[in-house]
Amino acid sequence: MKLIIRVLSRILLIAAVIAMLYFMPTREFLKTTFMLGMPFIVALAIMRKRPRYSFLWIVALLALLGIAGGYVYLLTQLPERIETRRIISEGGSLVAEGKFDKAIDEYKKLEKLGKPDKMKEKIAIVEKEKQAAAMLQEAQDLLAAGEKEKAKKLLESIPDNTRAAVQAKRLQKKL
Repeated sequence: MKLIIRVLSRILLIAAVIAMLYFMPTREFLKTTFMLGMPFIVALAIMRKRPRYSFLWIVALLALLGIAGGYVYLLTQLPERIETRRIISEGGSLVAEGKFDKAIDEYKKLEKLGKPDKMKEKIAIVEKEKQAAAMLQEAQDLLAAGEKEKAKKLLESIPDNTRAAVQAKRLQKKL
């Protein structure tokens, strides 16, 4: 009976850890912890191997203090980083769905987090995608109306680094 309980508890623990990895805040926390945990362990090992108050021991101690301070600082910034990632992810999803105005509204939330440059960059991308999608729609309307030459020129003018460009290339091949 104890064996079954032990096995089940381990399976549940592993399942819980795997489930937590799908949760973005947990991933960010683990990334920060591992990123600073490895140098911390190295510095701690150096401290244990060297005699107390030797030069390397003091350097390792200072490194430990610096790493611990950096870890605390990064943990205080963690909620902001998580929210920034969430906004960018949500905005990207909205752009992929063609909901450009909602994506712009989502990206405007970055300004409240103190990321106006990132906000402007993302909004510029959305505006470019929105314009390209409008051009693609207009080209499709022209094709439906039988004006192939105008549609072809419009399809060629769609910027290459947009989602609409992929569909534009397909339409150009059909012409």
